[in-house]
This record gives sequence, C-alpha cells and structure tokens, in this order.
Amino acid sequence: MTYQDGKIMNFDELLQSSLKILSINSVQSAPEEGAPFGKGVLDTLLFALGEAKRLGFNVKNLDGYAGYADIGEGKPFYILGHLDTVPIGSGWTKNPFGEISDGVIYGRGAVDDKLPTLACLFAAAELSRTKILKRKIRIIFGCNEESGWKCMERYTSLEGMPDEGFSPNADFPVIFCEKGIVNFDITIDKIKGLEISAGERANVVPDYARALYNGKEFEASGVSAHGSHPDEGVNAIVKLIEKLKDRDEKIKLLYERFSDCFGSGLNIEMEDDVSGRLTVNLGVAYCDEAKQHFVVDIRYPISVSEEEVLNRLKSAFPGADITKTHYHLPLHVDRNSNLVKTLLDVYKEVTGEREALPIAIGGGTYARAMKCGVAFGPSFPGEPLGIHCVNECIKIETFKKVYEIYKKAIERICF
Repeated sequence: MTYQDGKIMNFDELLQSSLKILSINSVQSAPEEGAPFGKGVLDTLLFALGEAKRLGFNVKNLDGYAGYADIGEGKPFYILGHLDTVPIGSGWTKNPFGEISDGVIYGRGAVDDKLPTLACLFAAAELSRTKILKRKIRIIFGCNEESGWKCMERYTSLEGMPDEGFSPNADFPVIFCEKGIVNFDITIDKIKGLEISAGERANVVPDYARALYNGKEFEASGVSAHGSHPDEGVNAIVKLIEKLKDRDEKIKLLYERFSDCFGSGLNIEMEDDVSGRLTVNLGVAYCDEAKQHFVVDIRYPISVSEEEVLNRLKSAFPGADITKTHYHLPLHVDRNSNLVKTLLDVYKEVTGEREALPIAIGGGTYARAMKCGVAFGPSFPGEPLGIHCVNECIKIETFKKVYEIYKKAIERICF
C-alpha cells in the first residue's frame, strides 16, 4: 500500500483503513465529556475525520454527536453514513473487530455502515485528484443511527436539513421508498410466576432469551437478523414463549400474538403494492416490579398511518399500556426523479443488470434525514444481507464493485 502526495494509489489503501475502523468498538455506551454516545463511538468518529483530513477534506466535529467532511465548492451533494453499530451479539466464528479470511472482510460494521461510508469518502477523494468538482461533496458521519438519531437531530439544529443526496446503508439498485417505523413498549401485568428477559435493541431479532417460571429457569436460542427482516431470523423470545405456552393460557395468548412476524396475531397484518407487507419484530423483553414489557419494532406500509397501527394494537392488548418509544415517518421519493434515475443508471452500467428497477424496503436509513434523499447500496440483490447478523461480512470483490459504483455515482453527479 502506498499513499503519495494525497493520492490514492490502490485499493489496499481503503482495505487497510477499513480494518482499522472495524477494530474500534462503536457500540453506544455510557456518555462521557465530549462523547455523548460513549468513548468507542467518539474514537470511531475521530478516526474517520482523521482519514478525511488526510485525504484532503475540510472536517468538523459536532461535539461528538456527528461530524462531516467537505471537499469542493458550490451546491452541496450529501452522503450520509453512520459509524455506530448494533451490539456484537453471540456466536461469532470470525473476529467481530475486523479480519480478512478467504477473500472476505469480517466485522461489525462491514456492511452496516462503516465500510460503505469509507468507500464513499475514498471514492470522492480519488476523483478530486484528477477531476474538477462542480458541486461541494459533504460526507456526514452519524454516530447514533442505531439507537435514536440524536446525531442527525444535532446536525440539523446546527447546519440545517440536507437537501439532496444518498445514504450508503441498505440495498442496490436504489431505494425510493422506505416503510414507516414505529417502536412500541407494550406493558402488561406480570403473568403469575413468569419473568422474561431478552434482547438489547428493538431493531434486532434477538438470538438469546431467558425466563424464570415458578422459580425454574428456561432458555431459548435464535438467529439474529435485522429488525426490518424478522422473517430472515429466528426470534429467541418467541421460541421461549412457545416452550412455555402450554403451561398457562395467558402465555399461550402471548404466543398467539407474537408468533407471526407479519402481524396477523396482533391484527395489524397490512400491505400495499408500493412498499409491501408490514413486519413486526419482538426485539426486547424485560420486567420491572409489577409489569412485563415487550418492545416491538413495526415497519408499516406507506399507505397506512401510525395511528391505525396503534389502534389495532390496542385491540390485541386491551388494558395494556402501549407507549411509543421511537418512530420515523415513511419515505417516498418519485421513482422518476433525476436522482433516482441517475443512480439507477450508474448501477446498471457497472453491473450490467439492465432490467434493474428501484425498490422499496422496510429498513430506516438516513435518506429520511434529507429533503430529497434515497438509500443506495451496499447490498446486492440475492446476496445475504448480513446486517445485524453474526459474522457480518462483505467479500473483497463485492467491496470493489461497491466502491466502483459509488465512485461513478459521485462522478456523474458532482464532477
């Protein structure tokens, strides 16, 4: 690997930077001075800003909440990525803090979203060495995407809402539509003798759950997945409730409510032709002195209102206290807009997939933080997502293709 006079000489430069950023644990932790999301997240932000400065960008740290890197002048084009990750979880057979094995890069953040964000940074830097920018490129480094978006709240309060851009944080070819997202804490009276404890984030399918029932401990294991694709995982909380359902009619009712990740048991099974089916992930369960809490992550179609979802949920749990803990309104950008058409054309050119079409997803990306924003990669159709999963990874050859797509897209729009 060589780096001379600020010029990227080969792909190894990006690979080495990728391994360094993966080596930093950027799961949110207790806040410290100047580090609102914990030291690890701040260290990751400082590393990214350092790399950007080294590559010729002007950089700014927004009090540890977020940061950005600018290059060029004129009307800004925004690229919004994030550096925080979900917890590591259990069951890894590769190093969750970065390793290359058999041509594959492993590590939490390899797909979501450290490496795609770095790829955009390096692509813009490489282009700026040989071409003349017609627009400013601003790459925003978010630090709280996985657990609240306080980073973008702070950014918007200081810098204003970004106008046009993309987020490298979901799927190709290009995403023009994202379902609405709402998390509810469903609080019921404890079932006699039962206490369930599991999960860390509502947007992650839990891979382990434990319960005490009449003084005896029960456990269940599952398979982690992103909360927007609960059907791709195995929910340990649901498995645990299934184990216990024949011991008490109230537990059996819980199983009937939560067993279907498309919401039929909760009376919220809905879909539309644009954004698809509603999904439900039972992500967290915990107890306090007298109550049992179940935190669900619901991704609902753009034709449905949050109010309708809540009203139906109340009918499934009469008398329960249901509290909204997190939400994002749906995103819908005209699929015939110049931004969508340009990014789709770039994808087709690089991949040769001439029949590719823009898609809708259940995931929630930083595209929602822009006036006109879409999600663009890095996962390809037909490939396992790996997001929020054990052994999160990306093949080096795939990463090269991702890099080329981002480079051509940035060139087409900004040069």
